Amino acid sequence: MQFSTYALRHKSPITDEEWRELVRRNWNMECEFDLGGTRELLATSWLMGDLRFEVADLSRQRWTWNPGSGVNNWRKDTLVIFLVESGAVEIEQEGVNVQITESSLLLFDASIPYTQTSVGNARGMILRVPRTSLVGRAKAVFGREMFVLASTSPDVALLRSLLIAAAAYGERCSSYGSKLVAEHLIDLMEIITDDLTAPKRVLSSDVMLKRVKRFIERNIGNEDLGPDMIASEIGISRRYLRRLFERDGSSVTRYLLQRRLERAKKILMSGGAGLRINDVAWRCGFVSAAHFSRAFKKQYGRSPTLFQSSGTGGTDAEML
Repeated sequence: MQFSTYALRHKSPITDEEWRELVRRNWNMECEFDLGGTRELLATSWLMGDLRFEVADLSRQRWTWNPGSGVNNWRKDTLVIFLVESGAVEIEQEGVNVQITESSLLLFDASIPYTQTSVGNARGMILRVPRTSLVGRAKAVFGREMFVLASTSPDVALLRSLLIAAAAYGERCSSYGSKLVAEHLIDLMEIITDDLTAPKRVLSSDVMLKRVKRFIERNIGNEDLGPDMIASEIGISRRYLRRLFERDGSSVTRYLLQRRLERAKKILMSGGAGLRINDVAWRCGFVSAAHFSRAFKKQYGRSPTLFQSSGTGGTDAEML
């Protein structure tokens, strides 16, 4: 269902400056526009019981967080559910990036600074849910992490379809009908903490980097281990993987090479004179013994063969 399109069909476009003021007032954010392409600035908002719905055309915009708790302390008192009809919206919060598409359902705490960037013809719904209404239901959402709900879960699909229907028709519902629907939707938020449909927690960059490094350690001997394989197995984009290591002052390829060389050094120090250099290269994930020898000599100042023949008594300083 094109829920945003339906909800906005009778709304009139507003000017860029009116839109910026709307974003400041409703969301305590600063809006910048992408100069490319055209846009139709449409928005609407309404209350259904204790839930506040906002539906808007977000195409080619970047919203930046302003300090403060917002009108009526909404940032302090609510959590946010983001649902996209079309296009894509990227949320960045505390070094973590999440891209929301039409198959996504994101829940996050808007009191923590974040930026919101929309590309293409993006339309969607932003729903504010009172924190107090979730007490005893969705306990897991009271941390600082963003949550992407499992799109393959039938229960999450049911919740999403009900939210879509509410976004499409809710503004024209009677006050009695709105109140009943809102109560049922809040009850269904318990889906978020159901063990069988647990949301995918979006880890902080520090935690994610540790997870990536553990994966590398466990698979360092695989010569196919590289950025593509790591990103795919961990479930993150290659771009995000690159940014994780950039924040750590390194790169994926440099870190991989360093760990492989350190492992090779330990093997050579403990393997004895009979250990073949080809075997060391293979065990450490190098594609060839020649590549391994060149990298090892560059790092430690002597070839693997000379290092092996020198024994294990010398320090790194003595061997350079």
